[in-house]
Amino acid sequence: MQPPRNIIIVGAGIGGIACALALSRELTPFVPDLKITVFERHNILSTSGGAINLTPVAQRHLAQLGVLEELDRMGPEGGADVAAIELFSMRSGHSIGSIDFTDQRGNGFGGYKGRRVMRIVLSMAMMAVVERSSNVEIVFGKKVTGGEEINDKAVVHFHDGSEAIGDLVIGCDGVHSAVRTRWLDPNRPSEYTGFSFVQATMDSGSISSRAHFRSSALNISRHGSVLTSYCDRDREQVFASAIVQLSEEALQTYRLEPGQDWATQNRMKRALRGELNHRFGKCAIPYVREIVDSEAEWMLYPVYHVCPGGRWYNNRVVLLGDAAHAMPPRDESAAYALDDAILFARILARYRTEPLEGVFDAYERLRRSTINHAFKESSRMWDRNRDMGVLESRLKEWTLPFYLRSHRDEREAAWDFDAMKIAIPMLDSSEDLVTLHSFLKESAH
Repeated sequence: MQPPRNIIIVGAGIGGIACALALSRELTPFVPDLKITVFERHNILSTSGGAINLTPVAQRHLAQLGVLEELDRMGPEGGADVAAIELFSMRSGHSIGSIDFTDQRGNGFGGYKGRRVMRIVLSMAMMAVVERSSNVEIVFGKKVTGGEEINDKAVVHFHDGSEAIGDLVIGCDGVHSAVRTRWLDPNRPSEYTGFSFVQATMDSGSISSRAHFRSSALNISRHGSVLTSYCDRDREQVFASAIVQLSEEALQTYRLEPGQDWATQNRMKRALRGELNHRFGKCAIPYVREIVDSEAEWMLYPVYHVCPGGRWYNNRVVLLGDAAHAMPPRDESAAYALDDAILFARILARYRTEPLEGVFDAYERLRRSTINHAFKESSRMWDRNRDMGVLESRLKEWTLPFYLRSHRDEREAAWDFDAMKIAIPMLDSSEDLVTLHSFLKESAH
């Protein structure tokens, strides 16, 4: 069987571009006429999403794809180093503990610590690497409306009436994936988690209070949490993100929509600032209190997930990243998409002359239990941000330090994970697959 030569990727987010870069690296030596086309529904790279945290795992994988070097070339805008996310009580102002991206000697894992960077900056760094890849093209303004398989080819249909035909289609189009909902698994829509991000970026010089953290802090209360973090190397920009429990009805009060007039938008922005002040305005930490009181341009981002257990692939179509298994973000969320991209590319390269369904099955066997475990852990973590009574909130504060200490070894093992070092077994060796599956489960994030 001939290896796939014309590969279509839907979605030019972190997962989609990472998948294109990983496939180009792994397949080009075996498929000289390889063509990878990434179709993105937006007309330009999306600027939404604020800043994201890159764990040692994510940085390691970005380095392997050539992206980390581009981030470093951007200078201060390439992100702020994060040795740890410090945790504080907004009730007392006291430190609770930390999520460390260094070992007990202060060294990074495999040379990598954490990094906080604006999502658009990371996307631009990834695009710079794409521009040097002769067999990768990104096409903007292509919204997927459906797809089908005809004569051993996969056909993607777009809203403008055009179509794209390939040997393989990879859906990397996020939690609201059109590849999933309009083609592969229509009965598995995204679902609102009941939580939302409220995010803003501001000049650090506009905050008169002294920062209570070194690079990044998660400040917890009984009404949710507020992340405060530098997102550039010169620490001139502060990224703030509140995690709050909001009903679907409440979303309509605060969520801006295209076409709203200025007065409506201004009223909704004031209402959103009022919500934050109501929840966190009495915080014992002056820095957080000042941020909440600020006139920053706060934006609301509802958090959605995709329930586990659905279909990940068909004959010539496969889902990766959030399109397959979106979960509430954790401190290593970006790493899962990068893991998916690198592992899938390596498996496809190894099995390039085998039927695609066998490739998809091998990939799913290696990833499914890891993702299911991560989903449960993520949901458990986010449940700590729901609105609580006074006693329950105090109990959370008292038990959190113990939880952080008892799970330190597990986190450190996760930071050492390297998708490039996973031995890929022969496709027809069920014994090897079981062995590798067990190894990945033990190494799960």
